[in-house]
Amino acid sequence: MFYKHQVKPNEKGLVYTALVLISFNALAQEKEQQFVVSGYLKNLNEFSFMDRLDQLQWTTFLHNRLNFKYMPLEEISVRLEFRNRLFYGDNVKNIFGFSNFISQDLGPVDLSWNLIDDGSLLLNTTIDRALINYTSGNWDITLGRQRINWGMNLAWNPNDIFNTYNLLDFDYEERPGSDALRVQYYLGDFNKIEVAVKKGSAKNNHIVAALYKCNTGSYDIQLITGVYQKDWILGAGWAGNLNNAGFKGEVTYFVPYERYFNSKNTLSTSLSVDYGFKKGLYINGSILYISGHNEASNTLGTLVYTNLNAKNLMPFEFSGFLQCAKEFTPLFKGTFSTIYSPTNQSVIIIPSLGYSIATNWELDFTGQSFFQFEEYKPLGNSFFARLRWSF
Repeated sequence: MFYKHQVKPNEKGLVYTALVLISFNALAQEKEQQFVVSGYLKNLNEFSFMDRLDQLQWTTFLHNRLNFKYMPLEEISVRLEFRNRLFYGDNVKNIFGFSNFISQDLGPVDLSWNLIDDGSLLLNTTIDRALINYTSGNWDITLGRQRINWGMNLAWNPNDIFNTYNLLDFDYEERPGSDALRVQYYLGDFNKIEVAVKKGSAKNNHIVAALYKCNTGSYDIQLITGVYQKDWILGAGWAGNLNNAGFKGEVTYFVPYERYFNSKNTLSTSLSVDYGFKKGLYINGSILYISGHNEASNTLGTLVYTNLNAKNLMPFEFSGFLQCAKEFTPLFKGTFSTIYSPTNQSVIIIPSLGYSIATNWELDFTGQSFFQFEEYKPLGNSFFARLRWSF
């Protein structure tokens, strides 16, 4: 459930942002040739209804991303990246707590602001990358808001403890970031040790973990351990091949450290197999198992607007994912995906078509339909039309 309130700008966040922008401006004036700007502008229109077209609701979403990168030295790079999002339509008016959900920032410094929020129009600006990186020899050190991707699987990632993402949020390709310190030391071409520390907004929202990655035979193997919020964790992941098919998997075990004995532990594990056929056909299948789920809370209705975590990648004990993708021409492709849970016969159907209409211009159409066959009822349908220009 969302809790509606008027979100006020965080003063520390504004000061932090101003300092970063001033630094970027000064650095850019000093060495303009080492300053790079990129991004995109997207227009996404959503049409949604429950089970009858006379219930149709419409929302438009303008999404602008600005990426700034500066390299004062060969070993040092600085990045600052913004998401500017403008929402207008029925979602803004009718979904209780929508503006609060959009502006939510789980970091220790609030870097998300609703600049306009009048009940029908919502304008939000969020900084999801603000970091400095140092690379020298075998060392790679990053400090700030960054993406720490420990996932190896294709659909669900129990090892991705720092930046869990929602599989249905297809419009956010960059995925969330964490306010963290990350230190990587490379032992060879395929081996490394990594330690990362994330400070969250709440007392028990911190993460301290270590990863060891190596290559043996034809497989990349990783082992992880550490503290995840209120749990000790142990995990492993792999990526390799079974003959000509890709085979990937991840497993993470969560043990509450406050009540170690007689505690309710959680096991989250996923497996996937993918195969590319001739003439551009690609198939990917994945299964997910999460122990210790509270079945009473399992619902697909709020999954789109849910902040997931590594212990709760789906609201079911068992879930399956199947995707078929076909490249009809170099400019035109189609994808059909489905998510199924036998817990209560829940199904999500996700068709998609994409076309490159010109250099840096893309047009795509995506649908998301939710069904619960146990009670033979639809849970909702959404269709999206998106135009993207990259620069």
